[in-house]
Amino acid sequence: MQKIVITLLLIGILFPLNASNQERDLQAVFIGRFAKFTQWPNNNEKFFYITVIGKNPFDQLLNELYQDKKIRGKSVKIRYVTKLQEIAHTDILFITLANKKKIQKAIDYATKNSILTISTQRGFAQRGGIIQLSFVMRKPHLVINNGAAKDSNIQIKSPLLAIAQEIITGEE
Repeated sequence: MQKIVITLLLIGILFPLNASNQERDLQAVFIGRFAKFTQWPNNNEKFFYITVIGKNPFDQLLNELYQDKKIRGKSVKIRYVTKLQEIAHTDILFITLANKKKIQKAIDYATKNSILTISTQRGFAQRGGIIQLSFVMRKPHLVINNGAAKDSNIQIKSPLLAIAQEIITGEE
């Protein structure tokens, strides 16, 4: 946890960008960091896939950031899609869709296919998404739906849960 905080502080010092660019850059870094604290069911895929569905807020940033990186011992492949049918296999699905019905269909697809879902949209975790990432006063704010993660056969490890501002368990 301390490494995450230090990394975030260094990014803020080394890249003093305007707030929206800085947040976008941090979102891109967080995607990979979340993977380090997530356990998926075993799969035999050769690559670790990160897919953005909807409008791409990152331009080429994800490609540049993860070009020579490995996540969970696998080379990273970035894909950008606009339709649910284009997703195929992926490990992380970053959802930027605007239509609530399409968002829900993407969440449902991800749940059935053990995909970690991430979005910056308000209410995302309450609708069944796994990680809702936002920034409050330029500080990261995480809402983690641990119940949705379990429904997806994904385990969120305790260091990530420890830094979340809110955890949804799915239990009443």
